[in-house]
Amino acid sequence: MRNEMRVLVGFLFCICVGFSFCMKDDESIPTYFRKLADNGKLIDRGSKQYNQDIPNKFVTKISRKDASSVSLKVYPEVAENGGLVAVNWYGVAEPNEKDFISLYCPDDDNPKHYLDYFNIDVSVSWKAGFGEHFVPVFNMRTNCVFKYFRWVGEAGQLAATSSVITFRGGPLAIHQIHLSLTGDPTQMRVMWVSSKAQEVIVNYGTTESLGQKETKFTSNTYKAGDLCHSPANDTGFWDPGYIYDVLLTGLEPNTKYYYTIQNEQNTSSIRSFMTAIPAGDKTPYKFFAYGDQGTDNAPQGKATAKNVILNLQQDEDFRLVFHNGDISYALGYAYVWDQYFTLIEPYASRLPYMVGIGNHEYDHTYGGEHDPSHAEGEGYHPAWGNLGDDSNGECGVPMYHRFHMPNTGNKLWWYSYDYGMVHFIMMSTEHDFSPESPQYTWLEKDLKSVDRTKTPWIIIGGHRAMYCSALMPDDYVVSLNMQRLFEDLLHKYNVDLAFWAHYHSYERTCRVYKQQCSKTEGTVHMVIGAAGRSTDPDAWLPKPWSAYHYVDYGYGKVEVVNSTALKWEWVLNKSGQVFDTYWLTK
Repeated sequence: MRNEMRVLVGFLFCICVGFSFCMKDDESIPTYFRKLADNGKLIDRGSKQYNQDIPNKFVTKISRKDASSVSLKVYPEVAENGGLVAVNWYGVAEPNEKDFISLYCPDDDNPKHYLDYFNIDVSVSWKAGFGEHFVPVFNMRTNCVFKYFRWVGEAGQLAATSSVITFRGGPLAIHQIHLSLTGDPTQMRVMWVSSKAQEVIVNYGTTESLGQKETKFTSNTYKAGDLCHSPANDTGFWDPGYIYDVLLTGLEPNTKYYYTIQNEQNTSSIRSFMTAIPAGDKTPYKFFAYGDQGTDNAPQGKATAKNVILNLQQDEDFRLVFHNGDISYALGYAYVWDQYFTLIEPYASRLPYMVGIGNHEYDHTYGGEHDPSHAEGEGYHPAWGNLGDDSNGECGVPMYHRFHMPNTGNKLWWYSYDYGMVHFIMMSTEHDFSPESPQYTWLEKDLKSVDRTKTPWIIIGGHRAMYCSALMPDDYVVSLNMQRLFEDLLHKYNVDLAFWAHYHSYERTCRVYKQQCSKTEGTVHMVIGAAGRSTDPDAWLPKPWSAYHYVDYGYGKVEVVNSTALKWEWVLNKSGQVFDTYWLTK
């Protein structure tokens, strides 16, 4: 009754201050060029504000009258992935501030299927009929062009097309390299994205001379028709290329390896990784933990990536990344995945990048026949929940193809692996976790099988939080039901630490069970969903189990010291300084 009263108080508070104060700002999609509004915030690709400056009709036959002597140039014509290009135009007679220049990849794409555009009034000289503007471009494995459209009546009239832009390395450039564990310390999985290649080679070895090679690989892709619904399967779809998957085997555990990736046209630079520490090995190590990252500018997702890279450069004891849901926030717009992997590649190509599914990668309410997790119907939508259609039609398809987690459960939806003194579990809060469900049955069996003499620590992660005191009434109801349905299971098997996200804030609990603190038993819950997406309101319910909470962007670092001590640190993005430290001891 007390909890119900607090939820009611929360609802009344939200009514008093306005519901927008208690709601997440999750739905905005950055434009390809990351265009900003006058207030400095990113413009939402799906908003009226974005679409108001571009017509619904395009005329692609150049009219001499409207084109006159318009010229459009782009420099450089061979671009770097994620680099800036200069777009120059001149010779425009009687320019209109609503004239616009749009980007197309591939160069022959439907004129309505532009990646992004900008109006010519971004240049101070536009009234004189010429201008220059710099925009970022990403290698999407095809040629690109810019097109100048004049606003004539209610239509965009093509006036000029730039020369074709290509990318260094071409369509077969090797990008988006990332690693993952398999659960076997003698293996490492290497993945990347390119165009269709006839053969690939991963050269590897314990020195930079390499000396060994693996030529067996799988490659896969997905098409618009494989996704659940719009915008993911129509306006938001661009070809994702081919995702390559190579499994390196016969490696020495806890050993540094160097590697390169090669196809018929390109060879990547030399990268390195450390193989996993076997279960039972008491070697100390560290790992990063965070959720809800995305690609927003500093101090948001880009700052998280920058700080992780700096930490890794300074300390090679970091061994993996634990990212528990809401990964790129593509929300049905495929180009965001290309941009996100460009952001994390510098460290995801050195550390196994272990992910879990979030609502913004998976949740859907129709098109369920395309759901690769094979959930019944349209997935898990309990009456007490707020699990909607937050993936904008992706329904887990890009995640399923782009990441390959250990084959110990249900692919990336739920799985486990041992690493040194820790047994890691990633579960899905977007799938049924009630007793007798497939996930619950698997989780109970997995927990029961843990050998605590080898892995004395158990860490579980999922997206939505079992414990969080943030004033988000709908999500708080979900947390109560998570406690009701499977907290007993975590307690029965003495799970030490639980990582959650979804709330865009940071919170740490005491050792807690049934909302009661204890010095000797219970699970410590960490909400770590502040890695980049816009932060939630700084409003909290008074909970005795909440030891510390804070609203700002950041990420977590864990040091596995020995069989009786873990060190936790929460780092703020804006300063790079540790803001909260906690020792979990047995």
